[in-house]
Amino acid sequence: PCEIKMDDDAQRYHCGYCGCDITLRLKCTICSDFDLCLHCFSAGAVIGSHKSDHPYQLIDEGSFPLLTEDWGAIEEVLLLDAVEQDGFGNWEDIGAHVVTKTARESKDHYSEIYIEGVIGQGLIKPDHHSRSLDGVGGEVPLSLDAGSPIKMEPAEQQELGYMPLRDDFDREYNNDAEKIISGIDIYNDDEDIEKELKLAHIDVYTRCLLERDKRKSIAKQHNLIGGKQKLSAVKRKHSREERELRTKYRSLARLMDNEGYEKLITSLKKEKNLKQRITNLIKYRQNGITRMEDCVEFDLLSHEQDRLHDRKDNEVESRVESGSTNRQDLVLSPGLTMLSPVERKLCTSISLKPYEYLNIKSEILKVSAMRHIGVASKPSFPKELSHEVKKQLFKHFTRSGWIRNLNLSPISSGLVNNS
Repeated sequence: PCEIKMDDDAQRYHCGYCGCDITLRLKCTICSDFDLCLHCFSAGAVIGSHKSDHPYQLIDEGSFPLLTEDWGAIEEVLLLDAVEQDGFGNWEDIGAHVVTKTARESKDHYSEIYIEGVIGQGLIKPDHHSRSLDGVGGEVPLSLDAGSPIKMEPAEQQELGYMPLRDDFDREYNNDAEKIISGIDIYNDDEDIEKELKLAHIDVYTRCLLERDKRKSIAKQHNLIGGKQKLSAVKRKHSREERELRTKYRSLARLMDNEGYEKLITSLKKEKNLKQRITNLIKYRQNGITRMEDCVEFDLLSHEQDRLHDRKDNEVESRVESGSTNRQDLVLSPGLTMLSPVERKLCTSISLKPYEYLNIKSEILKVSAMRHIGVASKPSFPKELSHEVKKQLFKHFTRSGWIRNLNLSPISSGLVNNS
């Protein structure tokens, strides 16, 4: 444990090990009247009953240098307290507070150590310095630097309404932000509450300017400013998969520069390719392929099989459009598993696709149920369905018991009318 105490008469103390005079001393809290200098303490001096692991107190009047040789620790503390209490720039009062230093010495030391020195470089961000309002207290942050003007052709400038000499557009983000402060006048005799209200308006306007410059800076970094032809040309350079990735992760672009964003997109593309490669390797292993040279042959055969399957699908579609449907088409048609053997035979005999049959069946059963409860209804059939096909379908539904005989006449007449 360590404690720091002040002592106005520290010069009368001597090191208990080497005997030198000491101002900054470390007093042992166990041994009676035993002090060490910094050098002997750091070496772990042991003498008599004193041990190196004894607890101690750090006792000094604060005269030891902390950051520079000509400024003691207590003077550093007084300087920081004075800047906090009297305000930065009020060097006459700050010098009077430090007592041992003049106003000029206090100003030079603060600028050298706490602004331009290591402490200032580590704590003060160069893009966020502030300036004071003349005649009024408070501070307003300066705008972000949006960079140099954008290079573009005159036609493109006219299309976007861009003014390169001003680095502005005809319409900026939050274009009416200037109305917030257009009617504000600040006078020295304003009451405090009026000053605070006006400064609040200025703060809102300043935030709008910062957001405007921030958006413009982001757009410049990622080359998002340009005419339709320029942006279209940039998009055409990327594949469809890359465009999808860029659209999905576009919101992250404002959090990084263009180089970082491009690295992110490249990494995501690599990740996607690796996942696809792993999927292919799993597929090869499931099909018993263990050598890389066999993978090429497997891919060729798979591609050929897919091509034949697509060709069959196209042939079936063309036959359906021409009205010629056979048993092979029925096997390849969607909805086949939902039909009974009798229904499959019926669809084959009347050249009707399974999904078309299911739609007609649903329509007739719905109309039959509505007529059963006394609601007049009329079935609707595809226009290309012939009268003969309708009769065969109705006969099948009646024989299957889905439609009662008492509904035969109304539905039949409906079928005839629709034909």
